[in-house]
Amino acid sequence: MRSGKCLLFCILSFMSFGIICLPGVISPYMGNQAHAQLAESFATDEGTPVVVFDPHERFNRAMFNLNDKLYFYAIKPVGIVYSAYFPPGIRSAVRNGFYNVVFPGRFINCALQGKGERLGIETLRFVINSTLGLGGLIDYADYGFGIAKPPEEDFGQTLAVWGVGPGPYLIMPALGPSNMRDFGGYLVDSGMDPTFWIPAPLWAAPTVRAGKLMNNASLRIGEYEDFKKSALDPYISLRSAYQQNRIKEIAR
Repeated sequence: MRSGKCLLFCILSFMSFGIICLPGVISPYMGNQAHAQLAESFATDEGTPVVVFDPHERFNRAMFNLNDKLYFYAIKPVGIVYSAYFPPGIRSAVRNGFYNVVFPGRFINCALQGKGERLGIETLRFVINSTLGLGGLIDYADYGFGIAKPPEEDFGQTLAVWGVGPGPYLIMPALGPSNMRDFGGYLVDSGMDPTFWIPAPLWAAPTVRAGKLMNNASLRIGEYEDFKKSALDPYISLRSAYQQNRIKEIAR
């Protein structure tokens, strides 16, 4: 079983390398200076339109509509039922537990980006929450010691720090907005998630991850509806918001 998961991880890693290097983040998008400048010319001032390289807009809009229906017809109804049985306190504890479990990925990305202070804070928080915090269900590092969560680091950010450009904007089914670089980073981060290596049938890890996503979504029901109401074109607004947020996450 472990050999099967190792093979799956190798496939994901190979896919991420291909996504980052072969289809165009290096060529033509990094090689073509005009495209590189366009992809990186995001606005930093509030209210200023964000310029995003989006050559696959027709596909992305189709995926946006698919995800929109998936939210309203599946995620939201299930989240409402789930919320009826589990109060916010329990769902927040579950979210804390999952956050604590994926510490290795944050640790590795902090190290790869040379963020020593943040790496130390992550490590200290993990030790405290894994012991005094009952396996991470309680954020005792923050509650008891005032050690707040540092900004999260992922492999997409690591690639950006290493100089890899974002490539074209993408919306992935169920996963939502991304770009070529960040989707490749997502695949690598998935392999660094300990839940991926659960010693059980191959379906167990995806089931656990689906439960994690559903639990997190149940704590944010209503936010997407508010976003759609305030947007003239939700697709454009989501695209701009994603790119602005990623620029801030990479820079901090």
